[in-house]
Amino acid sequence: MPIAVSACLLGEPCRYDGESRSCEAVLQLGATREFVGVCPEMLGGLPVPRTPCEIVAAERALRVVDADGGDVTDAFLAGAAKTVELASERGCTLAVLKAKSPSCGCGLVYDGTFAGVLVPGYGVAARALREAGVRTLDESQFAACLEASAAQRPGQVPAVLAETSAECPSLETKRLVLRPLISDDIDDVFAYCSDPAVDPDAGWAPHRTREDARMFVEVIAHEPHVFGIFEKRGDGADAGAVGPCIGSIGLIRDPQRRNVDCLMLGYALARRAWGRGYMTEASSEVLRYGFEELSLAMITCTHYSFNARSRRVIEKLGFVREGTLHGIEATLDGLMQDCECYYLVRERWMSTVASLPGGEGAGSPSRPTSTVDSLSTSLR
Repeated sequence: MPIAVSACLLGEPCRYDGESRSCEAVLQLGATREFVGVCPEMLGGLPVPRTPCEIVAAERALRVVDADGGDVTDAFLAGAAKTVELASERGCTLAVLKAKSPSCGCGLVYDGTFAGVLVPGYGVAARALREAGVRTLDESQFAACLEASAAQRPGQVPAVLAETSAECPSLETKRLVLRPLISDDIDDVFAYCSDPAVDPDAGWAPHRTREDARMFVEVIAHEPHVFGIFEKRGDGADAGAVGPCIGSIGLIRDPQRRNVDCLMLGYALARRAWGRGYMTEASSEVLRYGFEELSLAMITCTHYSFNARSRRVIEKLGFVREGTLHGIEATLDGLMQDCECYYLVRERWMSTVASLPGGEGAGSPSRPTSTVDSLSTSLR
């Protein structure tokens, strides 16, 4: 995965004061990752050194000024456009940018008074990258993701850098193993996905052939942050062994939101595993993974209005109901269905959900419902 990185974090003396701000977390990945160094302000034609600049937060329309009162908005916009162009040409889906910068800030920027006051916001280039679908993290956020993954699995690929499910880690709970699906799991996936009791509430047709299961495992579940669900087996000689795949769970794009810091929780579970609290247990670990190792700001989840089992799981996980999307898509009977929408932000998860004991509550088969066009990327 090529990563766009603020050039000053790579050690280039391109800041407004002619200095650099090398980031050890980035540089330590140098041997294994391809970096695309960018300095949006230099790309916009500004010199090094240059007069400090800030975004005028008091104005709704974007305006960037320097400390002498000059308007440098056009230069910042030009540099942002060239940054997006470079990132797109190199296939970057992640950018690590300098915190608080009027070009690169991710979540906090100076307010335009040159009094050292920080306000919520994004730099001009960071905004443009996010609009183009590139995830942006500042150096501290990025380092926290790497540290969280290293604490869980030293020496493995950090979750935030995974491009496919195969690069994602295996996760564990008290009773379950969540790992990427492989071709050997196709028969198990077909066994539960061909059960008509599992499918209608989730909004997809039962798998008719083994080929349907193969397509799910090798194409849909190939996306990053998608896992199969496996029961742990016994003690003694069987300690550490797992049974067949009994479901799938993952974090996928939310088709209702243009938010690169948000993913949507989706899941399905074999009928024989219902009622054991497995889905609450698995989802709790996936939420931890998303908020800690991916540094997501929000995770969403939905269910059809008639799916009471899924509603109970979602509520136990601490999600907040935000409303009903009426007539969002048709179920297999051709009837248009309403969808109940929920969200969970990192701050709420940290204060409440992170303390939930794993394995409590009733599980259910479900996936987040979405538009018909997105079914091909939804969990089955």
